[in-house]
Amino acid sequence: MRPEARSAARAAAIKEGKEKKAAAESKKKAEKAKSAASAAKGQTQRIQSKQGAKGSAPKVQAKTR
Repeated sequence: MRPEARSAARAAAIKEGKEKKAAAESKKKAEKAKSAASAAKGQTQRIQSKQGAKGSAPKVQAKTR
């Protein structure tokens, strides 16, 4: 393959990939906005950390006393 043709094919593939990624990201943002709007109408969601979701670790008991 000639270098010009290879670089053109590569540029086209990169452009297609970027467009696909942008479309997926915009779809994701739209779904997130839609779910946020529906959550705002109803009840508010409580933000919970990952650590809180797992539950706190039990305290280590002293073994020498």
